[in-house]
Amino acid sequence: MLMASVFAVTTGYGVVLPVLPFLLEHQLANPGAATVSRHTGMLSGAYMLALFVAAPLWGRLSDRIGRRLPLLLGLAGYVSALMMFTLSRELWLDYAARGLAGIFAAAVLPVALAYVGDTPPGAGRARAFAWLNTAALLGFLAGPLLGGWLATIGDPAQTDAHALRATALRAPFLVSALLGAFVWSASYLGLPKTRPHRSPRSVREGEGREAGAVPPMRLFALSFLVTLGLGSFEVALALRGRQVLGLGPADIALLFAVCMLLMIAVQGLIFTRDFAAIPARLTAPPTFAAMALGVLFLALAAKPVVVAILVGVIGAASGLLIPLIAYWVSLDAGAAQGVGQGKQIASASFGQALGSGAAGILAGVGAGLPFWVTGALLLVGSAIALTLADGARAYRAS
Repeated sequence: MLMASVFAVTTGYGVVLPVLPFLLEHQLANPGAATVSRHTGMLSGAYMLALFVAAPLWGRLSDRIGRRLPLLLGLAGYVSALMMFTLSRELWLDYAARGLAGIFAAAVLPVALAYVGDTPPGAGRARAFAWLNTAALLGFLAGPLLGGWLATIGDPAQTDAHALRATALRAPFLVSALLGAFVWSASYLGLPKTRPHRSPRSVREGEGREAGAVPPMRLFALSFLVTLGLGSFEVALALRGRQVLGLGPADIALLFAVCMLLMIAVQGLIFTRDFAAIPARLTAPPTFAAMALGVLFLALAAKPVVVAILVGVIGAASGLLIPLIAYWVSLDAGAAQGVGQGKQIASASFGQALGSGAAGILAGVGAGLPFWVTGALLLVGSAIALTLADGARAYRAS
C-alpha cells in the first residue's frame, strides 16, 4: 500500500509536466511565450512550495499519532485537489488547486518514508527505500506518458496546442484523481494501524541515530540541490521542447520517460553489496558532477538523440542520489523518523519549487539560461558532497 500511495501521488504530479504549457496557451487565450513560461514555472513551484511548508508538520504529526491517519488524510485531500484542478477554468483556481495538492502530497511522501524508517537499519531498510523510490519514479514515468497521450486524443497531428480540446487537456487530471481514489480505498482497508513507538514528548530528532550517519544539514542541502536541479530541468526541458525544438506533448512525454527509465534502472545498482563499500564522499561528488554536465550540455543540444542521451544521464544521476540521501537521513533521524523525513522532503520540495519557478522566469529571458544556472548550482552540490565523512555508506549490512 505504501508503494501504491507514493505511485498515485507522483503520477498526479507527473501528468502535469507535458500538458501544462499547452493548457496555459489554451486557457489564457494566445499569451506570449514569456507569459506561458512564467506561469508554467510558478504553477509547478506552487505545488512544491506547499509541500515544503507542510511536510515537516505532517511528519511530526505522524510521530505523535501514528502513520496511518495522516497518510489517509493526505490521499483524500490530494484526490480532492486533483478534481478541483480538473474543473478549474480560472488561473487563480489553478494556483489554489496546485497549492492544495502540494499540502496533501506532503502527508503521503514523508509518512511513507517514515513507515520504512521505523524498520531496523541495515540492508533491508535500504532496499525498502529503494522500492519506495522506484514507486515514485514509476509514477513520474507513468504521469507524463499518461498526460501526453490523453491530451492528444482527437488531435491527429499531436502537436498543435490550439487544436487540442479543453476536455482532453483536463482528462489526465481526472484519471489521476480516479487512481488516487482507488488507492485510498485500498489503503483504508489494507494499511495496518500504527502507534508511536514512544511517548510523543520523548521523540527527538537524532535521538538513537545510527552509526554511519551524516550531519543532517549537509544532507538537507544536498537534497535541496538535487531536486532544484530536477525541478529546473523538468520545466526548462518542457519549455525548450515546445518553444525551441518544436516538440509536441507526446514527444516531451517521451523524453521524460527516458529520464525516469534511467532513474529506475540505477535502483538495482544502489544497494548491492559492492556499492555498499563505497564511501559517500566518493559516491555523491561525481554523481552531482555528471548531473551538472548533463544539464549544461542540454543548453547546446539540438539533435533529438543527443537530447535523449543527456536526459538519460540526468535521470541516472538523480536516481542514484535521491534514495541514498533519504537513507542517510533515516540513519540520522533515530526515533523521530517522521520529523527527519519531513525535513528531508521539505528541503527537496523547496529545491524543486525554487528550481521550477526560477526556470520559468529564466527561460523567459533566454532559452538556455535555466540550464547554465542549474548546472552551476549542481557543481556546488558536488563540492559540498566532498565534505561528507568517509564513514557514511550507501547502507550498512545488517
